Parts: sequence; structure tokens; C-alpha cells
Amino acid sequence: MTTTTVARRANAVPTDPRQHARDIAEAVDYAWHSRYGGSRIEVPMSVVAALALVARETEDPDRLAALAEMFERLDHEGFGLLMQRLWCEFAAIRPDLNPRTKHLWSWTDEDQDETVLRAVQAVGQAALRKGLFGRCGPDGWGETDLLGMLLQTMKSHSGKKGIGQFLTPESVTLLLGGMNTPDEGARILEPCAGTGAMLLGAAQAMREKGLDPTACEWWANDLDPLAAALCAVNFHLWGLGLRVVVGCGDGLLDQWMHEALEHRQIAIDEIQRAWRMARQIAAVRHVLDLPTPESALDRHLRKAKPKAAPPPPPAPPASSTFDAEAVFRQRRLF
Repeated sequence: MTTTTVARRANAVPTDPRQHARDIAEAVDYAWHSRYGGSRIEVPMSVVAALALVARETEDPDRLAALAEMFERLDHEGFGLLMQRLWCEFAAIRPDLNPRTKHLWSWTDEDQDETVLRAVQAVGQAALRKGLFGRCGPDGWGETDLLGMLLQTMKSHSGKKGIGQFLTPESVTLLLGGMNTPDEGARILEPCAGTGAMLLGAAQAMREKGLDPTACEWWANDLDPLAAALCAVNFHLWGLGLRVVVGCGDGLLDQWMHEALEHRQIAIDEIQRAWRMARQIAAVRHVLDLPTPESALDRHLRKAKPKAAPPPPPAPPASSTFDAEAVFRQRRLF
């Protein structure tokens, strides 16, 4: 598969972001349940979320097309390592969201059997082939709730009924969120946020009026840890800034706010300690002139990287002594 093919596929996405999200969700749902069929739907959701984060952080469509091609060429083991790397990188840049997103990425720390890894690979390929990378850059998935659509699709009717969970349609939540546009500096509180679509409506209303949503405080909570985890990722995908707090608890009590703030600060302190240790290790390696070892993922990526086309053969050298007409007359050309 060439980069041109991938780029053409990325551009051939539905113009309606909600329809695009629905297409991706249905493809992912089929890929997961046909390959694995287990109830751990947080695993395929974490794959889509991680790839959507890649699309947000990559503004160059050609670069993103090249990444899509390389990711699709990874084998199941390499793709599992890729998911682990992507979530580690996200944890480093958004430690404040780690307490919530952990519900999505904790599976990457486990020893996975081949069946799960092949299902993970199938989910990633399905999402990429449906043009997940077709919306790239900071605004790529900033206007729709891709992860909310995925949650609605993957939870069966009986499953939702069993936990008493019924998600409000995105069109309704966006409308409600935009009915009362917040002012810059406001604190927006949603104790039953789901995946956060109502807050997205409020942010969109602000932007339409020339206001900056990152100047606000965004507080969201949901009793379902999976919905809260997806909401935390959405806050980053939607560009709501760093003044965000996501909790998981009973929305009728204010205890979730105190716990969310406490867990948020603990996660930030942990990543700061990890950064200090990493800098010390890097300094020691530099002083001792030690090479950086190649990780298992780097080996898989190197193998999956498309090989460059061989250079064309050099043109024959020009000769002033060659008499083409004489050779032709002697019929020695062939």
C-alpha cells in the first residue's frame, strides 16, 4: 500500500463528522466482536482513543498518511506495543488526566494472549481504514463526540439496561450545552457528564462568539468509569485546555470533586518524579557515552516502515566515437 493510497483514503471521509464517527464505531464494533467477542470493550475503545490522539497531535496530512501506512503494516505484537507507547506518551503530557484514563490503558500493562492482540490489531486497522486519520490537527475531532458514539455502539441494549445507563443523543446534548453560553473565566460543572457532549456544546457556543474555552474551568463527573475515562480523553481532543477536572463517583454528592482534585495532584507529582529520574538517567548515559538501546516497538516499526523504491539505473555515458548509422547499416544493433 502506498502513501498516496492511504492519503486518498484519509481524504475520502464523510463530510458530516457524526456520520464519520458512526462509520468508525460500527467498523470497530464488528472488528472487536468478530475477533474476540469479549466484554472488555474498554480495550477497543482505548485503541480508537489513542489513534485519535495521534491525529490531533499531527498537523501534516502527509506525515499522518505515512504513519497510517506504517501502523497498518505492524503485526499484532507490534501493534500492542504501539498502544502501550502511545498511552505512556499521553500520560507524560497530560498527567492530570491519568487517574481517569487509566481505565482505558491499564490493559496494556497486562500480559496479553495472542487472541486479544490480534483483536486489538483488527480494531486499529478497521479504524484507520475508515479514515480515523482523515481528520487531523488540533481541530480534527474537536467538533463531535467520536468516543461517545463508539460507547453507544459497543454497549448492547441489554448491557445498557442492566446498569441503568441510557446515553442522551449527541444532537440533544450539544443543543442543551449551547443554550447558555459560558463567559470566559467561568466554572462549568456537569456532575453527570457521560462522555462530555454537553460540555462540547458549551465550548462550541463559546467559540462561535469568539470566546476562548480554555479560559474556563471544566468540571465533569460520571458514575461509569469508562464514560469518565472517555470524557477525560475528549477534553484533550476538544482542546479545552489544562483547567479541567474529571471525577468518577456519585454526582449527587460533592465528594467526587474532592477526590478528583486529590487524585489529579498525586498523578502530577508522580510524573514530575518520573521526569526527574529520566533526566538523571539520560545525563548518566551522556557522560558515559552509552548508546540508546532499541526498544521492541522500535524494532517492529523499523520492520513495518515501507522500503524506499530503488534508484533508477544510471543513464549510459555519452560517447562521441559511437557511429549509430554505421552500426545500423551493419545490422549489429540486435
